Amino acid sequence: MADNAAARNAFRAIADSVRRIPETLGVRATTVTIRVRAYSGPVGQQGVTLSSTTDTVLDPIPRVRQVSEGQRGYFGGGILSASTGALRVGEYEVGPITQDFPGGGYTPGELAPAGGVSKRVTVLLSGDEFASGGEEFEIVQMDATRPFRTMLLVARARQGT
Repeated sequence: MADNAAARNAFRAIADSVRRIPETLGVRATTVTIRVRAYSGPVGQQGVTLSSTTDTVLDPIPRVRQVSEGQRGYFGGGILSASTGALRVGEYEVGPITQDFPGGGYTPGELAPAGGVSKRVTVLLSGDEFASGGEEFEIVQMDATRPFRTMLLVARARQGT
């Protein structure tokens, strides 16, 4: 059977509309932002400065749910570290996120831009259960194999610049 791009795009538009309903009802309290920081040289080197920061706030707001408390780790944080004192690198599932169609959605390259020695890409989760100003995560896994959705698995990462 031949690929029917028009039908696929129409169904993605419908899926995108349906994914806006929970946000309209006020049940999606966690904002998801793809943050790309560009530096004047290799990240972490002495004398390197932040050149620019580009944020893409996902719209509609996807579901965010914790899938594991994670392992003990240097970049742990959040509610668990505040309550027990143990630094835990929690993992969260983000999605479904509508795939690209005319008028909306996101490509895998927009959700997980290519990094590099002078670029740092993180996912900022902001809202109820996250620290004021949000917490940064790195993408552990991305599943864009289904025609109408992309799912991200993210784990807490080093915070800030």
